[in-house]
Order: sequence, then C-alpha cells, then structure tokens
Amino acid sequence: MINIKKSNIIKNIKTAVILITLSISPLTVFANSAVVTDLNEPLVIAKKYNFQSKRLGEDRTFYVHLPDNYPLSGKTYPVLYIPDAQNKMQKTAAITDDLTTFGKRIPAMIVVGIETNKNRKADLSTFDSSITFLNFITQELKPYINEHYQTSGENLLMGSSMGGEFVLRALLEQPNQFNGYFSISPSVYYSDFTLVDKAIQISNKKQVINKKLYLSVANEGWNQGVDTLVYHLKKHPIQGLEWQFDKLEHESHGSISFRKSYTDLQDYYQGWAAPHFKNIQDFETQGAIEGLLRLYAKRSPSVIPVSLLDHIAILYLDEQQADNAIELSLLAVKEHPTSGRVWRNLAFIYEKLSMQNEALAALEQALSTAILNKHRARSIASHKKALTEFKAKQG
Repeated sequence: MINIKKSNIIKNIKTAVILITLSISPLTVFANSAVVTDLNEPLVIAKKYNFQSKRLGEDRTFYVHLPDNYPLSGKTYPVLYIPDAQNKMQKTAAITDDLTTFGKRIPAMIVVGIETNKNRKADLSTFDSSITFLNFITQELKPYINEHYQTSGENLLMGSSMGGEFVLRALLEQPNQFNGYFSISPSVYYSDFTLVDKAIQISNKKQVINKKLYLSVANEGWNQGVDTLVYHLKKHPIQGLEWQFDKLEHESHGSISFRKSYTDLQDYYQGWAAPHFKNIQDFETQGAIEGLLRLYAKRSPSVIPVSLLDHIAILYLDEQQADNAIELSLLAVKEHPTSGRVWRNLAFIYEKLSMQNEALAALEQALSTAILNKHRARSIASHKKALTEFKAKQG
C-alpha cells in the first residue's frame, strides 16, 4: 500500500488552488476591464403628447408610433387607434413593425395610443362617458392626426378587455368612423348586455354596416356576455357586417391580446403581401400589368412595391422584351416619386439595353431625388458613387 502523508495532500491541494486562481485571474481582470460607453441614444418606440380636450374637459396623453422611413417616404399610411396605451403601446408597435418588416404581410401603419389610466371604466365601459371618450377620438384626436400626419384615410380600432368592449360600442354607435374593428376578450358583461340589445336593434332596423369585426375570447370564466352576443349576431345578422369569432382555449384573459392582435391584423390584410411571379408567362397569365394594377386598386390606399416592379422588369429583360422592361421601370418611378432606388433600377435597365444617355440621366435623377427628399447620407453616397463609376466607364 502506498503511504501518502496527510500533510502532503493538503499541500498539493493548496498548490492546485493557487494555480487555478492564477489561471482564472487574468480572465476575470479582462472581463472586469471591459470598456462600456453609454451612447445616450434611447430606442424610441413612440412620441408622447398632451391633448387639451374640450370634449373630455381635461388633458389627455396620447402616443404616436411612426413606421420606418416615415419622414422620407412621401407615402400615406393607415392608422391603428388603441386605448389603454399605458400598457399596450409598446406591444402593438412591435407587432405592426414585425408584420410590416418581415415578409411585408401588412402595410406600414401609424399607431396612435391613448392613455386610459385615470378612470378606465368611465372611458371604456360606462355608456355616457365612453361615448364622450369615443367623441374625443373621432371628433378631436382623429382630425388632428389626419392634419399633421400622412394618413391614407383607412382607420382601425383595436382594444382588449374593457378596451374590447369599447371597440364593440364604437362599431355599434359610430360604425363609419373606422374600417376595421378588433375586439379582443371584451368585457361585455360590464355593460349589462346593452351591447347585445343594440346589435339586435340595428339588425331589426336593417341598418347596413359595411365593416369588418374581429371578435375573440380566451379560456376564461366570464364569456357569457360574448357568447350571448355571438348567438344574436348569428340569429339577427347585421347587414353588410363581416365578422368572425375565435375562442382560444389555451390562452388566458391576459395572454390573448398579443396573439390576436398579431393574427387578426394579418388576417384583415390577407392577400396584401406582394404576389410572386416565377417568370413572365406566370405574370402574363395573371393579367400582366393591367392585372397588377387591378389587384392593388382593390387594396387600401397603397402602391405597388418597388421590389415587385423591379423583379418583373428584370424578367422582361431576360426575355429580351425591352419595351415592357422599360414600361415596368417607368411605372415604378410613377408609383414611388420620392425614391432614388427606382431611378437606379431604371438606369440599370437602360444600361443593359445600351441606352447610355438615358442611363446617365436616370442616375443623375436618382441622386437629385435622394438629395431633394433628404435621404440618408449612406444612400446619397451610394447614388454619387454609381454616377461617378458610370461616367468613368463612358470615358
């Protein structure tokens, strides 16, 4: 048997600890010495404003979230109004940005959120005061937004819980103020079923409401009011009203809002995403340019995306159809008058067709358009570089 003294074991352990400590210490010092600088550039989700309301007889806080490149685009945008901005603004802005950016499943939109944290029940649930709050939105806030922002005329209203109840009241009391209504887990029971009675009255009067309603509830214990409303909407249909009802068994009253905000907006704009054409034959089978114009004419105020027009122009170019390629590129210029990119694309087409003078003019127009519309410095520099390189090639 090997005889190892206890003192030697302790000595060896101490030595190992010292070696481990020495080997770790430089890493620890390195980590602790990392240089972090506060850039003092907060990520701004929305701007906060104060509105002196005559209708409410008080000041009211509201927020405005603008889509990317809003000041530069020259486009007009739908507006999504939401009560309960104190806890819904960030989530809703994130949802619209995600749906807009990744796959462009809905149009870019302005989000306007109104705080309701002083007396939420009065604003959203109590009949007389909620009508006053609705009048504030439709008669004061909405005109202000339309005057000061690039709005398309399409307006949406979305709310959950008491906010969902408010959305239903807005639909039934002032149906022409919004195009789409999104009522998520509404607290219909709070209104003593007056909303149900109002829906039946509208049906009996054969009043026409050509709007869309998205209604939903989670797995919660107070669905009686919503179930009753759904029953009567089926039994006493409101003429013109397109509506759908979803019950999400695996969601709670608190969790359903985020999911349904996302999926309902996507469903409302179903078919909005740009179509994809494999080749020119596919494009022409679906109506060619005339079919494309008809498709976009049916949608909310919108323009055909630059990327789609550019893609079709290149397809025509590949098929040696120069006139059609130029026509598509000129249509892009018409649809996007403040874009420098469309002129660059047109210059590319002209250059491929050996139309050098036209290509030069298009590159010059791309640069001047970018400067005139105050595009980003990087974009302007890119246009300058393209123009310089083209001139150098021409000698």
